[in-house]
Amino acid sequence: MIEALYMNAADYGRFLDNLHREGVQQGIFLADIFGEHFDIMLEMSKDLNLTAQNTMFRIIEEKVDDSVNRLFLTGRLMECNWVRFTGFAQGYLSNRNEEIDSLHEQKIAVMGQMAAGMAHEIRNPLASIKGFAQLIHNRLNEPVIKAAELRTYLDITIKEIDNLNRLVTDFLVLSRKGDSLQRDGEVFNVIEVVHRVVNIVNQLIISNNIVLNVHYTAEQVWTLGNASQLEQVFLNILKNSIDAFTAVSGQIDVTITTQGETDEIILVFADNGAGIPKDKLNRIFDPFFTTKPKGTGIGLSICKQLIEMYGGQIQVNSEIKAGTNVKVSLPWVSDYAACKEGSVS
Repeated sequence: MIEALYMNAADYGRFLDNLHREGVQQGIFLADIFGEHFDIMLEMSKDLNLTAQNTMFRIIEEKVDDSVNRLFLTGRLMECNWVRFTGFAQGYLSNRNEEIDSLHEQKIAVMGQMAAGMAHEIRNPLASIKGFAQLIHNRLNEPVIKAAELRTYLDITIKEIDNLNRLVTDFLVLSRKGDSLQRDGEVFNVIEVVHRVVNIVNQLIISNNIVLNVHYTAEQVWTLGNASQLEQVFLNILKNSIDAFTAVSGQIDVTITTQGETDEIILVFADNGAGIPKDKLNRIFDPFFTTKPKGTGIGLSICKQLIEMYGGQIQVNSEIKAGTNVKVSLPWVSDYAACKEGSVS
């Protein structure tokens, strides 16, 4: 710190950045040791900083005759101490669950989180509804109207509206207890859900040079859960892949396999997009963390919660300029098809 008092402006700026980072790391480290006693730790740190600062003030007063230089050096000294202390406080508090002081603030925070999450999750079905509505509008202007095609688009639109209604209901239940949703789980075919999502996504990427491929070996792959929620999870993952393409073209591959040893369904969503930086990859499931200018940071957090609610897992691997790989595992009801055929016969 003494050397920093005499650095040029550029070196001094870099020194302050490093000082802040060191303070953050020290705060994180000491938070693990002192646990919940952050008030005592912060008070001790403040006292130590003030003691060191006052000692150096006396040295400057004794050794530096020029008043302008004294003012310059004491100013830098105070700035260095403040940067280090604020970095320490930031690191310490970031590693603890900061308690909310009043019930009113707690309610406001929860309402804000739910509102942000709802807005994010509703965007996907609304985008689909708008896309199919525009498609129907364009088809109606053609010389020959294909009723069957329009009926298909309308059926998908109605299904998306139903999904919106279920999504609102699910949010209300999630705000209370997730186990209510788990009791409402049913056995359904994952392949059908993937097909529905692909139909929606194809409308979203129709104007872009993006190729979406789906690979699977069986027409029926059964799992226990909620088909509507899983559809939203897959749609969210694929929309993230589309957003990852900064160039004019790209490719998304969806692969569905089963593992008999673990009774799992493995779905892999792989794209060759821009990729996610390593320093952000470990935070993508944190609520309200986002790299998008207009994102809320709630989508992947809810996806993870929904997948894990029914005994599944979600993992993300990514490399800059190479792409992102999202792996979703779900419980496989491998004997459901046989039981179903037996009951029919």
